[in-house]
Amino acid sequence: MNANVHQGLHGEGFIFALASAAGLTTSRMNLDVDGVDWQIAASGPRGTVRSPKIECQVKSKSAPDLRDEHYRVRLPIESYNKIAGEGFQIPRFLFVVVVPVEASDYAACRHEGMTLGNAGYWLAMAQFAPQSVEEHGKSIVLDVPKANLLTPVTLRALLIGDLEGAVA
Repeated sequence: MNANVHQGLHGEGFIFALASAAGLTTSRMNLDVDGVDWQIAASGPRGTVRSPKIECQVKSKSAPDLRDEHYRVRLPIESYNKIAGEGFQIPRFLFVVVVPVEASDYAACRHEGMTLGNAGYWLAMAQFAPQSVEEHGKSIVLDVPKANLLTPVTLRALLIGDLEGAVA
């Protein structure tokens, strides 16, 4: 398997494992035509919302650019525009999974349990407006706060729209 494909597979597997640990269901899009890799959902009522869902695009980075407690992530404008802005029926997020450089470090298995390397972070995309290639070129850089650590608790908070409660 190509190293980049393997890295991406680990990043998406990381999100699947996290959602499973949070007691949430997942659905993998069969085609990447709308900028969404995964839909994550909770069954039944959660506060005032019944069966809440979010959609996410997953990016993995083995050598992340961390500046001022933010991971800088470059996205092609076309990919960015598919998840940025308001008006989506289901809220959209960018999930960035920082992965080990060596594939052999993706998972550590012991009798006590398995640990996945390294960590995931989130960015709510409704706050960003779609952009044109003429104004920004072919790509755009987003700053994903290191404080936006994905955990089972923060992932459940995202599902009910509690962005403040989703900051670790």
